[in-house]
Amino acid sequence: MKTIQSGWKNYHAHLDKGFLIPPNRYEDAPAPVRAEWTRDAKVMMTKQDIKRAASQALEKMTVHGTTYVRTHVDVDPLVELRGIEAMLEIKQEWKDRVVLDIVAFNQEGFDRFPETTVLLEEALKLGVNGIGGHTSMDKDAKAHIHNIFALAEKKNLDWIEFHTDETGNPQDFNLPYLADITNRLGYKQKVTAIHCCSLANVEDELAERTIEKVAHAGMTVTTCPTAIATRNLTRVKDLAKAGVPIQLGSDNLRDYFNPLGSGNMLQYGQLLAYVQRFYEKEELEQLLSWLSATPLNQQVAIAIEKLNRNVDYEVDRLSDLLADVPVIASTEKTIYS
Repeated sequence: MKTIQSGWKNYHAHLDKGFLIPPNRYEDAPAPVRAEWTRDAKVMMTKQDIKRAASQALEKMTVHGTTYVRTHVDVDPLVELRGIEAMLEIKQEWKDRVVLDIVAFNQEGFDRFPETTVLLEEALKLGVNGIGGHTSMDKDAKAHIHNIFALAEKKNLDWIEFHTDETGNPQDFNLPYLADITNRLGYKQKVTAIHCCSLANVEDELAERTIEKVAHAGMTVTTCPTAIATRNLTRVKDLAKAGVPIQLGSDNLRDYFNPLGSGNMLQYGQLLAYVQRFYEKEELEQLLSWLSATPLNQQVAIAIEKLNRNVDYEVDRLSDLLADVPVIASTEKTIYS
């Protein structure tokens, strides 16, 4: 029997857009087309629609032992603040089962919707934990980064997170600049770069220099293994070797960008192990430590501890968790059984 203290942690999700479509209704299309379908859906979403979808996703996640979820929630003129308001209510309704942190996310960019700035300011007043940007959504990625940091400076936020270089295109490589700005502003342990796909495709020498910058700036990198469907994953092993903290997330769940997804963090960990060959004993144990690592924020850590969700598996070795992805045997409480 092996026990995972305090369960699994999901560091990147989009609960507000989960379960937009059932798998049998998915139609594949270029990313810009699927993004437009998502925009159309966001206009129609009510707060109750978002709460219903988020609850479905959380049910999937918690039944597999997840005790912490950090979700990005879109803020723009299409959905306005309905997603934030819905997720704040969900956070309270689910507080005895999972700790939920909310990041107000500028998915659509400032170029398309300049009025998003005001909406983000309003979202930050409502009690979210962080702010999120996307380096590929505006023509001037550096200006986008500066705008997000400027908003963050108005509040003492727990996290500033960027979907970073998600296209995987070496010409869209903003991670070095993000690391420089993070270091200059002194935001050590507060800035997370998500995806960082272009890092996988630039020349090795440039990648090495960039990883050194990321480590020096005290940044964290979150990887979402399902992104392998459309692009390369970032250089996880190289980042970890340099001392960069690594986190894993489920990313999209049953929407126009990913019609699949169980919410089981072990499955996402297994996918990363396959794709980047985390096969040796020490590597498997390191990967599991990322899946179970508690956030540095003390209040969040205490909240997770209070859940009393130690998850038991009937396996002989920790590595069996990623080899077999077994069903949970028991927990401290009976919610998952």
